[in-house]
Amino acid sequence: MTDPYVEIAHHLPNEVRVGGALITLVEPHAGFEAAYNRWYEDDHFYSGAMAGPWIFSGRRFVATRDLRSRRPTVVSPLADPPDAGCYISLYWITAGQEEAAERWGFHAMADSLTPRGRGFVERTHTYTAFHRLAGSFRREEGPLRAETCLAHPFAGLYTEVIDTGSVEEFDEMMGWLGESAIATTLSGSDAAACLAFVPVPFSQGLIKGGAASAVADPIEIGRRVCLLWFLDRDPREGFGENLEVLHDQLAAHGAGALRLSAGFIPTVPGTDTYVSELR
Repeated sequence: MTDPYVEIAHHLPNEVRVGGALITLVEPHAGFEAAYNRWYEDDHFYSGAMAGPWIFSGRRFVATRDLRSRRPTVVSPLADPPDAGCYISLYWITAGQEEAAERWGFHAMADSLTPRGRGFVERTHTYTAFHRLAGSFRREEGPLRAETCLAHPFAGLYTEVIDTGSVEEFDEMMGWLGESAIATTLSGSDAAACLAFVPVPFSQGLIKGGAASAVADPIEIGRRVCLLWFLDRDPREGFGENLEVLHDQLAAHGAGALRLSAGFIPTVPGTDTYVSELR
């Protein structure tokens, strides 16, 4: 075959299964919130991710100033300042095609979009990384799957980042989370599902110069997990209390340190809803 589109169509695996995710938490600079929202929604959400091969689902969420003021105080917070990160975007990558999707994303930005003036300088990446799915948990049995979590009309999202001091401690913590802690937190709560992702290095050293220079290579590789809690109700309606219990258990367990616990609500596509509530 010489036609790349035909080759991609025949490239396996192509099962509808989450293998990885792009998780990007961004802070638009003061005064540029509306411009950022329009650029991201009208252009970048599609041209920088959804138009690429092997990314099959995506969704944006926003944290108003009220939501950001509710973030718990943590030691060595991921965000600087601790309330940074107004917008988070999540994208699911087809299992077995993670590195291919990552390569396309970097080249699309560095070689095509940014040189044509389709980047956005007035923003800071609070937390941006490609990830691999490490676990999928549901509150109850039913048709909801990890693959449909971004399409389901969830009312809220909690994003949490937890670090450990060593790979051994990480393995221990992941065992504890997977065997009991996540299921206990989900039981009877507003969260219908929790997906656990681990960050990976940017593939093939593509993080250099040009469009990607504002994104630092992920740290804590092999010692960090990102938990995504998908909520049936607004995160201000009580799920934070469930997480407080989990955080206390985490501290008592002693294997990991919470770096970020942030609530979000979905953006409303085609509007600038919530932009006026960011500051």
